Amino acid sequence: MTRDRGIRSLLPPVVDREEEQLKAQAKAAVMQRLNVPDTPTPLPAAVDRIDALNNINTNVTFKPEFYKTPLTKKETEEKEFKKMMEKEYGHKTLEKDVRSKIYKNKKAGKAKYEGFATHDIIIAETMKDRASKQLKAQSAKTDNLMKQVYNYSPNKTAPFYLQDPVNNTIENVNAAPVKQKIKKILPIEVDPSHPDGFYFKDDKDVYDVYKDNPVRYIEEISRKYEGTPINSAVKEYDHLNKDTYPSNQQAALASYGKAYNRLTPMQKKQVENGKKKLFQNILPLKK
Repeated sequence: MTRDRGIRSLLPPVVDREEEQLKAQAKAAVMQRLNVPDTPTPLPAAVDRIDALNNINTNVTFKPEFYKTPLTKKETEEKEFKKMMEKEYGHKTLEKDVRSKIYKNKKAGKAKYEGFATHDIIIAETMKDRASKQLKAQSAKTDNLMKQVYNYSPNKTAPFYLQDPVNNTIENVNAAPVKQKIKKILPIEVDPSHPDGFYFKDDKDVYDVYKDNPVRYIEEISRKYEGTPINSAVKEYDHLNKDTYPSNQQAALASYGKAYNRLTPMQKKQVENGKKKLFQNILPLKK
């Protein structure tokens, strides 16, 4: 076997007829053992491909996917106009504006839809319905998942709403989750001159909050209608006065804690801001 290496690689290849005959004989012997014909039949897919390429009437076109025709000036302007309209008057923008108005009304202590136009109320109710549907769908998925966890759990630990709180047993796996009661929002009036910084507007709410402390209830009603001071409120701590020690103000602290816990986060923020304004009026102005 000749090998074209070194200097021989620079010259034209030399064909040895005897060597070519030996190669052909070896190939024929191998093909005979493998039972393969001398002219193998091409696969159908290859035949179709060859016929398609050899067919003169076949039009083969190539268009790369990454290539896009550049937009004309008019198309670019229309695209920018649609983008601007969606940004200024799209659904997301309108819903954002309505949510901002609702937040401002809540912060000011007004009704939810006070000062709203008809279309704003429609958008707000549509958002509310959509959120309710999404919550129900998510709740259904969560319940189904928790039931599967219970079914495949080796310890059979059921979700809290499927357990009997007394016997700690499973009541009904198919039972619906217990809905938690939402506390009623009690209207208040921010008053920095009040010992707590606020008081409840409705007399019924005053009774519900202070019914466990009759003295405080009477003082709240008297202050509201007669302007008498409240003496049973929490007093500021003074180490020289034993009456201001927390251990001696258990009833006052309990009443204040119960009243303060009935406030919403927004109401608590309003009370805090009222106290800040009071201190700003008391402290001397900086020159």
